[in-house]
Amino acid sequence: MNIAFFCTIDLSYLGKFFGTNTAPQYTCEYFLTSKEDFQKWDAVFENRLSYTKSIRKEVRTWVADNFVRWKNEKPPFFKIEMIPDDLLPRAIFEAEGGVARRSRSSAVSVRESVGINESSE
Repeated sequence: MNIAFFCTIDLSYLGKFFGTNTAPQYTCEYFLTSKEDFQKWDAVFENRLSYTKSIRKEVRTWVADNFVRWKNEKPPFFKIEMIPDDLLPRAIFEAEGGVARRSRSSAVSVRESVGINESSE
């Protein structure tokens, strides 16, 4: 079946099946070439953060440039607790707190929106 498959496909697509990029190289390339925020978010925060070490400065700038807009618009991909402290601008870090505080405040917000309070537990 594999032989038949490779004999019948357009050979110009063969490069799509094989490549020499490593996962970190692909992740960085995906971030740098993506046009949409959700794609960039996916490249950085849905993969290992160690993959993006070489583009940390670009990621930090991108987060700083878009954070306020994401906070106001609340796009589906934006999960503030996924952003490591070192990628947040200092003013935002101080306003939002560290990862632990951001995660806790997200949990509190969910509890409040569901109507659960400490006294009813």
